[in-house]
Amino acid sequence: MTASDPLPDEATAIVASAPVGITVFDTEPVLVSVNDRFLSLTGHDRTAVLGRGYRTFLGPETSADAVDRLDRAVAERVPETVELQVQRCDGSTFWDRLRLTPLADDDGTVTGFSMFHEDVTALRTQRQSLEALNRFASRVQSEESVDAICDRTVEAAADILDFDMCTVMLRDGEWLVPRATSKDAPPGGSRRMRLDQGLAGLTYRTGESQVATDIDRDENADPAKPTYKSGLSVPVGDLGVFQAVMSEVDGFETQDVELAELLARHTATAIERIEREQHLRRQNERLDEFADVVSHDLRNPISVLEGSLELAQRTGEEEHFERSKRAVDRMTELVDSLLTLARRGDDAGDLRPVALADVAESAWAHVETGDAALSVETDLVVEANEARLTQLFENLFRNAVEHGSTNLPSEAQEDAVEHGSTCSQNAADGEGGPLHVRVAALGVGTGFAISDDGVGIPPEDREAVLRTGYSTAADGTGQGLAISKRIAEGHGWTFTVGASREGGARFEVSGVEALDAP
Repeated sequence: MTASDPLPDEATAIVASAPVGITVFDTEPVLVSVNDRFLSLTGHDRTAVLGRGYRTFLGPETSADAVDRLDRAVAERVPETVELQVQRCDGSTFWDRLRLTPLADDDGTVTGFSMFHEDVTALRTQRQSLEALNRFASRVQSEESVDAICDRTVEAAADILDFDMCTVMLRDGEWLVPRATSKDAPPGGSRRMRLDQGLAGLTYRTGESQVATDIDRDENADPAKPTYKSGLSVPVGDLGVFQAVMSEVDGFETQDVELAELLARHTATAIERIEREQHLRRQNERLDEFADVVSHDLRNPISVLEGSLELAQRTGEEEHFERSKRAVDRMTELVDSLLTLARRGDDAGDLRPVALADVAESAWAHVETGDAALSVETDLVVEANEARLTQLFENLFRNAVEHGSTNLPSEAQEDAVEHGSTCSQNAADGEGGPLHVRVAALGVGTGFAISDDGVGIPPEDREAVLRTGYSTAADGTGQGLAISKRIAEGHGWTFTVGASREGGARFEVSGVEALDAP
């Protein structure tokens, strides 16, 4: 078969009307026939291509392996399919999926080859993008923060999908807030948006991707820049949205949306992993805190119970049995309260009007106070969880008695001063009397304070004493003040440490809404 030996008329008609490019080579192989589709794919004239070998059409990125496979198939007269880069007449290239089929005469002798040509540039690009996105999915799972995941997302969108202007927006309350924006986006190219605003809001509310082919004509669009002419918006799970824009109309194709959706799903999976890990970490921390709180707060009624039982055994007086029963009742209350804390966290839970004086007196009765004295100088009524507020007072009273007493044995006085505790300096000198603890209102409707007349807490230690585990005492747990602070904050109040007018410790709880101001 040669260039002067054309195909039969019926074969020529079939080749001419085929939707794919078709070339026919003789056994050399040299091109002897070509259809119009191949000429439109390559931009060549028919007369310019006839008589050329297939190697003359190959682009520079064609792999040597693909050429070797094709050469081997020609030599062995067998079918083969390869992907080759083909160079057009104008120097541009496309990727050609070439299917080689031997042509044989009636006795089976191969007389040439037909080659079917299909432009698979878009499919090849999509396949490469999918492979790159799969690699991105593996890498992004190793990121340790949400911001890092968002940064990697916009980088991948630019590198893999050629989205040079894009952003990741995550929900924060009633807003979608940009967490990462591509480096090629203009200054101010992304801004926070309400959940009912623009394509971002529509995407988040519906959970469906949106494409604006012409932003100026799209009633849902609310672009950050007037230069944005087309855009796409895809959901990032139920966490937020990913958006990309172009400066020309109709800048996105169907496959762009599909690839962006895949990218956003990988991003959502990575962020959800971070959130699961954070949730698990918070649960573990809550369990640890719960164990600490249980061991700490139950010590108060247990100490009362032990002391009362000892006195009851020694004297047989009814009042000690009654005090023991109150201690057991208090332990039951604490267990119920602490179980609620474990389930709900630091949230105060059920609130009701509570008289501060009643809570203070009740808490004082639950703590071994020795010869310390309590003065309650307020009739303030607040909205609070009574059980948790009682815990707050118990911990502050116990702290005052254990660290602020001016009537400690001499060894305890020396040890407390050496470790920087709140016991009175007079106690170290063997002077002073019983500790006095005072509960008073801060002002009309502003809060309350618990103070004592011990030596106080040095200014440099006042922030540290509120941290869980911090204690100046050798056998201290470092839990009491931290627990009181968490209880106050669970009510929405502010808890601070200062000095009393006598020089002792002073704990203020402010931001309290009084129901019945003094």
